[in-house]
Amino acid sequence: MNGIKVRDIAARLNVSEKTVYKWLKNGILPATRLGKTWIVTEQSLVTLLNPAKKDQYQEETKKLGDHLEVNPRDTDKLALEKFFSLMNGSFNAGIEAILGPRSSDPDTSKIIGKELELCGKEIRLMGVGLREFFGERGHTGILRSMADDDRDVSLKAILVDPVGKFARARSVLEDGVRFHDEERFRIGSLYSDSWRSLNVIVALKNKADQSNKFKMDARFVDYWPSVYMVMTDNCCFVETYHFGKPDDAIDGSSIDGIVPIIRVSKVSEYYKVLRHHFDYVWSGINHHISVRSLSEVAQSMEVNI
Repeated sequence: MNGIKVRDIAARLNVSEKTVYKWLKNGILPATRLGKTWIVTEQSLVTLLNPAKKDQYQEETKKLGDHLEVNPRDTDKLALEKFFSLMNGSFNAGIEAILGPRSSDPDTSKIIGKELELCGKEIRLMGVGLREFFGERGHTGILRSMADDDRDVSLKAILVDPVGKFARARSVLEDGVRFHDEERFRIGSLYSDSWRSLNVIVALKNKADQSNKFKMDARFVDYWPSVYMVMTDNCCFVETYHFGKPDDAIDGSSIDGIVPIIRVSKVSEYYKVLRHHFDYVWSGINHHISVRSLSEVAQSMEVNI
C-alpha cells in the first residue's frame, strides 16, 4: 500500500517529524498502521488541512470552562487548527514568511542578503537611513559588488531627508529634546550616520554613471516613511515603522528594527500595493511630500558629487 512518508508530510506542513508522529499517535492525522509503519494517504492529509467543521469537543470545552482539565489530544487538535488557520490566512495574503526583528535576529539579515545576491534586474529600497545598505556593514558589500561587476541591476532607494523635519523628530525622540537645537542636531549621531551613508550613495551613483548595465539613484523625502522595504523581482520584505519602544527600553532605536519583518510573494496583491507605494513616493507628484534629489541633499550636507 502506497502512502505519504512522515518526512514528506513534515516538509509540506513545515513542522518536525516528531510533531507528525504525535498527531498520528493521537489520531489527529488519520492513518493506518502496519507494524511500525504508518500509512498516510493523500485523502487523509486533505481531511486534516480542510476540516468540514469544528469538532464537537471544542463546543463542549467552551461550555465547561477553562478550569476543567482538557484532554491532551484535544489541546493538540486546537493548536493544530490555529496553526492551519494562520497558514491559510498567510497564504491568501501572499505572506511567505515572518522573520525576526532586524536588530535582534541575525537570520533575518542573512535571508535578505541572500535574496539580494540572487535577485533579478530590480531592487527597490525604502527606509529612514538604510544604514545596512549604505553604511560600513550589512549589505553594503553586496551592492558594491553589483556595481563593480556591472550587473544588469536597477537600484532605487528612497530615504528620509537627513535635514528635514522628520529626521529632526526622530533625533529628538531618540537622543533627547536638546536636539531641537540646530547645532546639536548637526553633531548628533543620526546626522553623522546620514552623512556617512550619503558618501556611500554618492560613490555608488558615480560608479553607476560610468557603468553600462548597473544603474542606481536615490531620492530623499521629508515625511513619515511608514515602512522599511526591500523589494526585488522575487519578493518584498516589509517592516512597519513606529514611534513605540519595548517597555523595558532605556534608549536606542524606536523607529525601526525591533518588530518582525514580513516576506511577501511577488504574485500577491500586497506586493503590488507596496510597489505602487514606492513608485508614488518616488514620482514626487504629491506636493505635500517634499522629495529632493541626491545632488540637492549632497549639496546641503556638503558632500561632493
